[in-house]
Amino acid sequence: MVTHRDILNFINEFAPYEDAEKWDPTGPTLGWPDDKTEGVILSLDLTSDAYQLAHTNKFNLIITHHPFIFSPLKQFVADNYEQSLLLKLASRRISVISCHTNLDVATEGVAISFLQAALDPENYDPDIKILVPRETNSTVGHGRIVMLKKEQRLSNILNQIENNLNTIVQVNIDQNLSVKKVAFTPGAFDESWIPQLVNRNVDLLITGEIKHHVGVMLKERGIAMFAAGHGASEQTVIPLLKSKLISKFSKIPFVENPGITYNQLRSE
Repeated sequence: MVTHRDILNFINEFAPYEDAEKWDPTGPTLGWPDDKTEGVILSLDLTSDAYQLAHTNKFNLIITHHPFIFSPLKQFVADNYEQSLLLKLASRRISVISCHTNLDVATEGVAISFLQAALDPENYDPDIKILVPRETNSTVGHGRIVMLKKEQRLSNILNQIENNLNTIVQVNIDQNLSVKKVAFTPGAFDESWIPQLVNRNVDLLITGEIKHHVGVMLKERGIAMFAAGHGASEQTVIPLLKSKLISKFSKIPFVENPGITYNQLRSE
């Protein structure tokens, strides 16, 4: 029998929860750790769609990237949408686990999945560096840096990302420029990482989302920026997570929730 605790412990092997940021409430959100796992929904967020998938398939575990509860709850009332969702989950004994910043910084985590999904592998050197390594453990950290095998125009990379991720990309600079060194930071880019980009001579930052003034700061420092969308950049980790879990728990069914589509390219 595979329990929810068994799955949590396995995630902890490749994305240790001790590596999560101190502010991050990652890990079990709601649950019955010793229940037998009937099936798992993998979702970027805990949503009504994720709940419905679990209910329809008679699964009793949802694993998300983003935590559902960031601030302490003082009450549970049915007329509050988020709280009512938790009440529904509890009434059907559906556990929820998140793996957030621990998966962001993991050796094979969100940054790697974003990089591998966005760029065709034959276009970059396989020697991948960490953009912001942890002081206590240089094998983990935020972001990744790759060298392209040859200089490419920004317009070519832009088309590749939009096609591979089916997303609309925001840019901050002339698309006719050519670049060689590229950094990837899925999700929201942290302004404090700019010195790392400058010191390591990064030509192009490919991220999920970025504040306007930070995009300007990058342009003024000669760094091109592509923002592919928070969801589009991080949804890439769901298939990777599924693959890892299936390799360990092959008899348990895993179903992906496709997530929200606010940043997808519109069909003609």
